[in-house]
This record gives sequence, structure tokens and C-alpha cells, in this order.
Amino acid sequence: MYTVIEGRNKMKKKLFVISAVLTGLLLTACGGNEKKEPTKTENTGIAASQKIKISSPAPLSTLDTTQTMDKNTFTIVQHLFEGLFRFEDDSTPIPGLAEKVDISEDGLTYKFTLKDGIKWSNGEPITAKDFLYSWKKLVTPATIGPNAYLLDNVKNSKAIRNGEKSIDEIGLSAPSDKEFEVTLEQAQPSFLTVVSIGWLAPQNQAYVEKQGKDYAADSEHLIYSGPFILTDWDASSDSWTLKKNTAYYEADKVNLEEVKVTTIKEENTGINLYQSNELDLARISGQYVQQYSDDDGYVTHSDVANYYVDFNKKAGTAPANIHLRKAIAQAIDKDALTKSVLNDGSKPLNGLIPRNLYKNPETSEDFRKFSGDHLVYDVKKAQGEWEKAKADLGDKIKLSLLVSDDDNGKKISEYVQSQLQENLKGLEITINAQPKNNLLQTRKDKKYELSLSGWIAGSSDLDSYFNLYAGDSAYNYGSYKSDAYDKLITDARTVNANTPNKQFDDYKEAEDILLDQDAAQVPLYQSASNYLINPKLKGISYHLYGDYFNLRTAFLED
Repeated sequence: MYTVIEGRNKMKKKLFVISAVLTGLLLTACGGNEKKEPTKTENTGIAASQKIKISSPAPLSTLDTTQTMDKNTFTIVQHLFEGLFRFEDDSTPIPGLAEKVDISEDGLTYKFTLKDGIKWSNGEPITAKDFLYSWKKLVTPATIGPNAYLLDNVKNSKAIRNGEKSIDEIGLSAPSDKEFEVTLEQAQPSFLTVVSIGWLAPQNQAYVEKQGKDYAADSEHLIYSGPFILTDWDASSDSWTLKKNTAYYEADKVNLEEVKVTTIKEENTGINLYQSNELDLARISGQYVQQYSDDDGYVTHSDVANYYVDFNKKAGTAPANIHLRKAIAQAIDKDALTKSVLNDGSKPLNGLIPRNLYKNPETSEDFRKFSGDHLVYDVKKAQGEWEKAKADLGDKIKLSLLVSDDDNGKKISEYVQSQLQENLKGLEITINAQPKNNLLQTRKDKKYELSLSGWIAGSSDLDSYFNLYAGDSAYNYGSYKSDAYDKLITDARTVNANTPNKQFDDYKEAEDILLDQDAAQVPLYQSASNYLINPKLKGISYHLYGDYFNLRTAFLED
């Protein structure tokens, strides 16, 4: 028996997932998006010119969807590359390039049927083989991407990426050009949210192989499956342009003809351009939020994201000392950080998992509330650990803090520096500010001691956060290792995946090991996104996952 989820273009019926397997997914799609924004309206009175200019806080990293990591880039990816599913305005996954999916009663088999007549931006047909190629590419050891773990629940996928089995044994198949089948190891309530993100978008094998090393190096060596195409971009670009993809299957619903994007690191610059009508969307934070909160174009909403201090725990270095990490973890006043320094709607966070990511489908309790607080600010306890750390490391310790070179990075790092040096006498913190793309590479290369880092939900899956510290994770830059932690998170996503209470217990215990026992990171706050947006720009979507905002159906009002 299968549950069928269809698109609305044939029968115009709303998506209602009734399978018990997907109950948890639907619960998570409803929370966390508190926002004040221009009300969506029918696109009547549409302006003759549909060209806008927006800002980006950082350049794009890579547009090879199997390699993309940061959400700033993912925001653009979600406009350029559509997959089998995409997100509705309320973050519910709905069919994208797929017409429907048949899900087996046990939740292990997904049979996707592609829409008729879907095409790449160069006019070539999009087929099931394009998904088979990109998904295999993501997990094949020779071409593996940092998000390969997202397919660990596909049959044999984890063994394949670990080099234990052949790629031919993966639980994926394309029986025909319109049929794509996935076999999972365990039922996964969040699977359709994972499928809705650009990391599982299709790639055309013939095109990719023809481009060779030039594939995705610039906008001229890419083809697109989403509502927009890209022009004027290469890896060194600080600006680029999105244009309407006329080959997109719902091009008639895409109103914007052109979106010019410019990297603007200084928020004051973006505000000035917005006020002079040279920008239609600018991101703001901190003091500017209070200053412009009454502006007609002010928009705010909570992110399902955490911001934290990460430690490189390389043996023989100061951050490998458990007492030093615990001292740092309890010496930072998070309330003052969010209220006095950020002052932008961000909230203190005392756990790995942010609020509103996932609710227990049986109890409706949010995981953050269930797991409670960890590593709470406590100067007395911090100083007690600091004395133990000094006994091991000496009275004077100097550490470098890696941060992004934007306004937020500067503010937060200076605050953390002040807190640590004031509360832990003898500790000296130097700030190493780098452009975001450089920072990501520095973390990957493990060339840091402390770093300010963030992680924003790619799906409703709790494991997407816990995986950051799995022993074999591509994102475990700080070399954390705990067999007990690894076993708990493995059990949570496998043997207890369909038993929510046991799964929550596993993850709570894992969070306790990670934070209270090992102080592997220091949670700081759950962020908020704030914008100044042209009040005439309507129809923007703000999804919980995948992108900061989406312009698929946006339009300029007359």
C-alpha cells in the first residue's frame, strides 16, 4: 500500500500528507517563523518593469550543488536549481520537478514520477537519470560532497561513501526517464524536506562531463532547473544577476525578469542604498533593527539556526583541555549578548538544537524544551574550571578566535573576547577576521583554535545538527570524538527512528555528552533575520529551511 502525494497543477488539490510516517514532518513545518512582512497579495496591479536589486552579505562559494555548504549560497541555489520537491510558503514540501510521489506504507520506498515536459535551461529534457547521477555523485568517494551524510539512510549509501560497497549497490534507480525510486534503510519523517533542498537537485551527466573542470566555475558553465538562471558570475565575483528561466515548467508564475545581487558587507552601506531607492532588499542587524523597526519595509522573522563557539580539539593544544573548554563555555553572558550587543530579535541558546526545529509527534513537545538547558552562564563555575585549566596549561594562555569580517562577526567576537578576558584572568583572545568563504576553508583545513560558527536548518531532521560532531562527519572540523555520542545519534536515526520518545531520549543524552560532559562547543544564540524591503516588492517567501528568502513568485507592485 502506498500514500500518494501529488502536485496541484492537474487536480488543483491541496497537499495533505496522511501517512503516519510523515506526521512529524508536518508538525515541524508549522513553527518558528514569526515575522512581520509585507502581506502576500494577488499579483494584480503588477508593475511594467520587474527588475530589482538586492544585497548579499557574502559572495557565493560554489554552485556545484553537491558541494554547496553555506546558507547564503543555498539561498541563490534554491532559485537556480529545483529538485523533486520544493517548499510551499509555509515550508511544507510539495512536488517540484516531480508530479507525485508514492510512499510505501512502511515508509521505506519512495517512487517519484516526474512532470511531463520539464527541461533544463538549455532546452534539454530533465530525466530521472539526472537525479540518479547527481545523488550518486554526492556519495561516491571520488566526488563526495560535504552533505553526503544526508543520504546515509538510503540503502547502502553510508557504506558506499565509506568505501565499503560499490556505488552500484545504492538504493536508487531510474526505471524510466520519468521514474525515480529511492529505498531507505529506516523510515525518515524528514525525507521530503531533505529532498526539497538544492543539494539533491539534478545534474545532467553529459553536460557536467563535457564541461570537465570548468563545470560550475562560472555562470556560463552551468545549466539550470529552477525558476531563474544566473549571469555575470565567476568564483571571484562580488555581484551577479538572476534572470527568469523561460524553460522553467512554471515560468508563467515567475514575475521577476531580473534580480541584480551585490555583496555588501557593511550594513550601513546597504541601508543608504535602500533609502536612495538603489536597493530593494537589504539585510540589517543590531542597532539598525531598532532604528528602522518602524520603516514600512521592515521585515523580521526567527531563524531555525544556532550560533556558537567551536573548538579545534587537536591533541596537545590548549583547546584540547576539557577544563579550558568548560571555563570558556560558562564565562559568556548570552542574555547580554542578545539584548545589548545584537538587539535584533536573537535569543540566548543553551543547547545544540534551536527552538522550533522538531516536535515530538506523539507529545507535541519541542526538542529544545524537552532537552533543557546546557552550559548555562555561571562565572563562579567558569572560574573553578579555569583554575583547573591553569594547573595543566599555565597561568597565561593565548588563543586565536576565527570570525567572519562582517559587522556581526566583529560585534560578537569583540564581545566574546571581552567576556573571556574579563572573567578568566590570564586568558588572552586575539581576533582573526576573514571573509566568509576564506573562513569556511580555514575551518575545513582545521587551521584555527576557536571559531565563531553558525548552523542553520537544512531540513527538520535533528540529525542534521548532531551530525556536526559525529566522528566521521565532514563537518567535524574540531575533531571531536566520542563513541558513546556516536552510538546514541546512530540509534536515534536508525533503530529508534520510528519511536519518537526513545529517539528524543537518545538525542537528549547525546546533547548532554556533547555539551555538559565534553564542552565540545559553546552555544550562544538563536538568530533572527531582519530586512529592509521595498514595500512594493510583494510575494516573497520565508522558508524555515534551505534559504533565507525566496523570490519565485515575488513581484513589484505598480
